[in-house]
Amino acid sequence: MSSECFHCATPITLKHPPTLDVLGKQRAFCCAGCAAVCRAIVDSGNADYYRFRDTPARVVDAAQIEALNEKLRLYDHPEIQKDFVRGESGWKEASLILEDIECAACLWLNERHLRKLDGVLDVEMDYTSQQARVRWDPSRIQLSDILHAIQSIGYVAHPFDPTRREQLNAEQKQRSVQRLIFAAVLSMVVMNFSLSTYLFGAPDAHGDYPMWVDIGRWTSLFVTALLLAYPGQLFFRDAWRQLRGGQAGMDVPVALGLSIAWLGSLHATVTQHGEVYFESIAMFVLFLLAARYAELRARLRAAAMLDRVSTIVPRLVERIDADGVAQVPVVELEPGDLIRLSPGEVVPVDGVVVEGGGSVDESLLTGESKPVGKRPGDPLVSGSINIDQASVVRVTADRQASTLERIQRLTDVGMHKQPRMVQLADRIAGVFVWGVLAIAACTALYWWLVEPSRVIGNVVAVLIVTCPCALALAAPVATTLSAAGLSRLGIVPLRMAAIEALKPVDTLVFDKTGTLTRGEPELIRIRTLGDCDQSACLSIAAAMEQGSEHPFARAIRRRARDVDAVGLSNIRNHPGQGIEAETRAGAWRLGSAAFCGADRDALLDDAGVSEEAGSSELFLARDGEVVAVFFLDDPLREGVADALRGWRQRGIRRFVILSGDHQRSVDRVASRIDADLALGGLSPEDKLHWIESEQRHGHRLAMFGDGINDAPTLALADVSFAFSDATHLAQSSSDFIILNPGFGGLVDAFCLMFQTRRIIMQNLLWALIYNLLAIPAAAAGWVPPWLAAIGMSLSSLVVIINALRLKKSIHSARDPTIMSGYSI
Repeated sequence: MSSECFHCATPITLKHPPTLDVLGKQRAFCCAGCAAVCRAIVDSGNADYYRFRDTPARVVDAAQIEALNEKLRLYDHPEIQKDFVRGESGWKEASLILEDIECAACLWLNERHLRKLDGVLDVEMDYTSQQARVRWDPSRIQLSDILHAIQSIGYVAHPFDPTRREQLNAEQKQRSVQRLIFAAVLSMVVMNFSLSTYLFGAPDAHGDYPMWVDIGRWTSLFVTALLLAYPGQLFFRDAWRQLRGGQAGMDVPVALGLSIAWLGSLHATVTQHGEVYFESIAMFVLFLLAARYAELRARLRAAAMLDRVSTIVPRLVERIDADGVAQVPVVELEPGDLIRLSPGEVVPVDGVVVEGGGSVDESLLTGESKPVGKRPGDPLVSGSINIDQASVVRVTADRQASTLERIQRLTDVGMHKQPRMVQLADRIAGVFVWGVLAIAACTALYWWLVEPSRVIGNVVAVLIVTCPCALALAAPVATTLSAAGLSRLGIVPLRMAAIEALKPVDTLVFDKTGTLTRGEPELIRIRTLGDCDQSACLSIAAAMEQGSEHPFARAIRRRARDVDAVGLSNIRNHPGQGIEAETRAGAWRLGSAAFCGADRDALLDDAGVSEEAGSSELFLARDGEVVAVFFLDDPLREGVADALRGWRQRGIRRFVILSGDHQRSVDRVASRIDADLALGGLSPEDKLHWIESEQRHGHRLAMFGDGINDAPTLALADVSFAFSDATHLAQSSSDFIILNPGFGGLVDAFCLMFQTRRIIMQNLLWALIYNLLAIPAAAAGWVPPWLAAIGMSLSSLVVIINALRLKKSIHSARDPTIMSGYSI
């Protein structure tokens, strides 16, 4: 048996160390903790972990694990789970950070081990963030059991904390910088000898190299060995893991090319005959590490933009109760609690202003930087910032149910739904590597028959010049940045795949009420016809509408004052017509002109108001005579006209309104926005048939809706949008949710999505053209290995830099000079 612990590789100091039969051999361990962890791994059927792992596991402190296990039951308490567990009837889900992850085999082991637990429904692992998303059935297993299972195989798990992920990302970036600096310093040594050889190092008349050339070759041999052993070991480790898994990823040709180049150079150095490729090895390792560092920074930058909603919410808040004011964790807040917000503080959960108010910055959610005024009774959403006045807020939703948390979850789900072109690129990248290996084999055979001395150089060039990295990186950075940019503009992407269908869109289709309009009518003017003054008429109308939730009733009540002073009796509601009641001053009716026994057109003429004054009218009659006309209008959402004008300038020429409202009301809105077609009185089936007919005739449509009756058309349209105040069914049927109450930023969002699609297509096209040109050139011997190293690394950098162009557009999305160049 080995003198080192089989689990952690620590030297064994015990005279009689614990042993265990693993993979057909008797293994020794440094302590009982490592033996217990190994037994748990083997008993769970995951002994192959020891075949796959690249590095030894950490030392297991049995006492420490036992102490941690005693605390795990705390995570089963509902109060503690509020901060990081979500779920519905039958399932719960949590994001966990896994510590002590040394390699991908550690992730493989944790995933396999958790999937075998009874009651675990699903497990997703992310090596980059060392994060696990676990879904389980609470009736069969508890969260503490899951954490205990992870502890039993030697790892530590705790609830996801964005601050902890920032620390892990910082450590990862630091390791990447260290490898890059190490490679740069050693590469300079190799390049100095190579440059001197090119300038002065020719063989003598007998074909022997000068002594200083031999010294340079031996020095470069050991230096490149160090390069491959430390910074370059990443490529070999990942390639070995991919091959053991039956796959050929982008690291396989990299590792194979480096191995052939170094072994060929070793043979040439020992025999003092033939070419060496030390400078190509050094350049390739350095440039590839630089490209991966750029990719890492881009990916972490994009992830940080998405994670900002997780890091902005405070952990503590001042809660007001019977004992006074005390700081408590946000997770302890429940609906009905009162909290105090000072100027500059972030609203931690959804609530309603009770005292104070002032201005609130909601730009994190809506993308609109203009402060929003708040008064007692107004709602506050989590993630907004209290700007200038201390306020007391009543909590209406706990942390998990708050707006900010729901947006983050929806964005996470939307990011997993990639465009088809991205999915196709991933599949091509997987097959591409096998094709490159076949081409390299054919190249070796050809040059072996034609000119054997050129076999190594040309094969190495083929393996190095290929760039499946460009294919693999063509989309992820761009889509992540795009999702972050849409979030900045107040758009939640439910399905990022929808950006693929955006470019061919030629028609925008809108529902009217609640989409183009706010869905909340306003009383815009009152005209009196008799001796009743406006204030009295408004008070009587408000009193009659006191028990109604009709939008017209709410509009009248918002404008009325002293409604309690009006005494009404015998109130009777006539559905679809109006309301009647009695006072000491007479019998009153409020409703349509016909209900009041009058001629509508004549009354409007008498009131001196044209039909265009308001979209709807209510008539108030006393003892059969109309004494007042109330004009109500459902105002357009803010920014509608500007958005339509921006869309027209960028190539979308057709705007259509499909509504269930009567045609006269639809026509009035259509005239205000200059719509090309306005259809009223439509049922949900009529809307659906119209969409289907247009698609059969070759039109591509983007649909905006808000109601339950819009859900079928939202689902059928090529791209669909719903506002945040839309019905749940409309939102779930849409591709994107608009958080901004108006249309501001939507044109920029369209441009950003189109630019994302265009950048992804550019990256894929570049990767395809580069490989189609570079591989045949390398096989033909026209590309030396050192140039292949530069080309492969630059190809990866091109796609990353091209994707990062989105970052400028995101930060300048409100600047029309930035986005105006992108037509839709």
